[in-house]
Amino acid sequence: MVSVIIRDFIHLTERLSSASLTDLMGDYYEKVCVQVAQQHGVLTSISNHSMVVTFSAVEGEDVHARRAMRCALAIALIAYQTRFWIRQAFPEQGLDKFGVGIGMHCGELVLADFGLPPQVQTVANGHAVSVASLLAVKSRELDWNVVCSEQALAAAGHGVQIRRRSLIGAEWLCNPVSVVEVVVVRDGGEELETGDSILDTTLALDRGSRSGRYKAFDPTQFVADAAGGQVFPVVPGYRCLKPIGRGGMSRVYLVERLRDGALMALKFADGSVSEDSEVLYRFVEEYGLLEQIRHPNVLQIHDQGVTDDALFIVMEYLPGGTLKQLIGNKGMAPERVWSVLREMVRALVEVHRMGIIHRDIKPENILLRNDGTAVLGDFGVARRMQKAHCDARIDYIVGTPYFMSPEQALGELEDERTDIYSMGAVFFNMLTGEKPYQGDTLEKIVQQHLHAPVPKLPAHYRHLQYFLDRMMAKDKEDRYSATTLLHMLEEIAEFP
Repeated sequence: MVSVIIRDFIHLTERLSSASLTDLMGDYYEKVCVQVAQQHGVLTSISNHSMVVTFSAVEGEDVHARRAMRCALAIALIAYQTRFWIRQAFPEQGLDKFGVGIGMHCGELVLADFGLPPQVQTVANGHAVSVASLLAVKSRELDWNVVCSEQALAAAGHGVQIRRRSLIGAEWLCNPVSVVEVVVVRDGGEELETGDSILDTTLALDRGSRSGRYKAFDPTQFVADAAGGQVFPVVPGYRCLKPIGRGGMSRVYLVERLRDGALMALKFADGSVSEDSEVLYRFVEEYGLLEQIRHPNVLQIHDQGVTDDALFIVMEYLPGGTLKQLIGNKGMAPERVWSVLREMVRALVEVHRMGIIHRDIKPENILLRNDGTAVLGDFGVARRMQKAHCDARIDYIVGTPYFMSPEQALGELEDERTDIYSMGAVFFNMLTGEKPYQGDTLEKIVQQHLHAPVPKLPAHYRHLQYFLDRMMAKDKEDRYSATTLLHMLEEIAEFP
């Protein structure tokens, strides 16, 4: 079972209005409940600052302790996301950093029903509940995200990475509980990973003291490749083969998964990124969004690591390159353009159905599998629609100038039709090999997005101008939705 407490919750109640607190907790618990459902857990109690989730055997699924660990690590990541949202939404309140304590323990439980129908609440009781709750409380003194008993660790099996061990005692416990800090749960059967230090904290830590930081995955630790002189990060369970990309907030490596030799792409936040930076917020938000989307035309996640020191994502490797490479400066065959457009709109229908706006549709962010299938990737600047609607101010322009929508250029409210405008710009680029608007300065390009007519396609593509006009309309109200556009595209089997 998993016990989760929100640290310093009283501070939130003192500084925020009831309406603001309701919005905050609604967003937090919505994300948490999605993870509980995905791991087949049962929410057996919940209050304004704590919750208890139980896991039992489910036919065809991993063992209960393993699913509980995945859920616990996901909740730890959600705490990161919530922390950044608080900083953005309530910058003047001087709130403490949002944090959670998570405790895990295995044991027999008694599920009791309280109340009268239809208001019946099932509550978990027993020694295991008390121990897990104790571990959640002690997580603050240990300065750990997830505190797991050795008993639960053994039940989870191989492939669990830990970094510290300790003992937890209490007056009502006959014997102290041996615990570990869990940082990664892998799909395969790798042996247990752990550090050398064993901390004995039995009744020894004063409340509020901190145990220091011990890095489980340190992006600044690299090993040299003897053949090529390259230096690669050391990630347990994977062997880095070569760098394949770098952005403003992360680096991406081609890696081999050691248990089966599968090739993956590993993306991790730069070691120079501080905990409170905007780029780290985007990194954790990207994971949180991608993890929830399951669609053949959206990049898939296979593994992730969550610690106080580093975040990394292991994703599918797409060796076909990017759409930008395929377009070149001459454009693409019209039949191929139609296929990619249809696949991307299918992806956007699902993304928008999940309440997400991508906000950075461009050829570099559309990737290709070996079979030519187009895949939408890089959700680093994506956001949930309700967040976009609730933002009272936007401090910077998000998007790529050649493909950004007028509302992005103006810093106005965005919605799903923002992605349709950008997809229209990509459609023009695929057909012609040219950007929809040209300019030698950012200002000139932006002004064209705001005021210039929709670009005209060459004469042999004029029959497609209607599609482009409705995708790149200056006014959002005049654009297609992804669903409407997909219906039209599906009715046309071949390139018209």
